[in-house]
This record gives sequence, structure tokens and C-alpha cells, in this order.
Amino acid sequence: MVRRALICFGMLLGMGLWAEAPTPPPSPAQQELQQKFTLDDGKPTQGQSAPPSQPSGWRAIGSTVFVLALMGGGLWAFRKWGVRHIPGTGGTRLKLEETLALGDRRHVSILRADDEHFLIAMTPQGVSLLARLDGVNTAATFDQAMDRDLSMEAPMPIREMEARLKGEGR
Repeated sequence: MVRRALICFGMLLGMGLWAEAPTPPPSPAQQELQQKFTLDDGKPTQGQSAPPSQPSGWRAIGSTVFVLALMGGGLWAFRKWGVRHIPGTGGTRLKLEETLALGDRRHVSILRADDEHFLIAMTPQGVSLLARLDGVNTAATFDQAMDRDLSMEAPMPIREMEARLKGEGR
């Protein structure tokens, strides 16, 4: 009995494998996909290699000259127009001459506005004026200072000259 059942099952299975259901004809999109794909546009693909190109010395020299010209033009434009637009450069009337850091974001600075000098303090809370510095002459050259401080008309002892140069005994 088991043998008969296995034989019947095998025959049914064999008939089912040979029988095929009719398939509908392929759609136009499927027909287009089933056609062989050819590339005739001359562009390289994964299977093809690109045509060999020769390196050009003139192209390299031209590129270098172009980059150097761009750098030179940029430097010229920066010198002509760029310095005035950098924050902190300002004009010629207002200038921060010297700054001393006192630590913890506190600074003391000398600020020059036109021909006047001010001692200011900068802290995280704000800026405050400490003193107005009058009589500060920063534009004097060494020769002018020597002419003002030392009169060489009369002879002077060396020790007195050294003391005057050091700022002692005025």
C-alpha cells in the first residue's frame, strides 16, 4: 500500500513538472531589456581602456604661469584694497600702541587718538579710562633726543654724561 502511494505520488509529480503554464508575451520594455547592449559612443567603460594621452609640458608650464599670475594679482589686490578692510587695522587716526596683559583677560593699553595718548584698562566687564597721558613724545628720533638731552657745546665729565644717558640726575 505504501508502495502504491509512492508510485502515484511520483507519477503526479512527474506530470506536474512536464506541464508548463502558458506565459504571456513580453511587454515592449521587457523586449528592450532582453536585447543585447552595445556601446558605440566611443566612451571608455569598465571593460575598455581609455585611449592613451600624452603628457604635455606646455600645458604644465601654462598652468604654473596661470597659478602664479593669480597669486600675484591677489597679493596686489590685497595690498591695494584689503588692508583697510581687516578688523583691527582701522585708519591712521586711532591706534593701539602698546598692550600689557595682566592675566585673566585683563589688559592695560596705550591708545593713541590723533596726537593724544590715553591709558585704558580692558576687562571682561568693559573698558575704562585710567589716565590721559600728556607730554608723551613717541615721534622723536634718537638724534632729536640726543640734541635735546645733551648739549655738546661745553665739555662734560664722562660719569655725568653716562648718568644723563641713563636718565639719572635730570
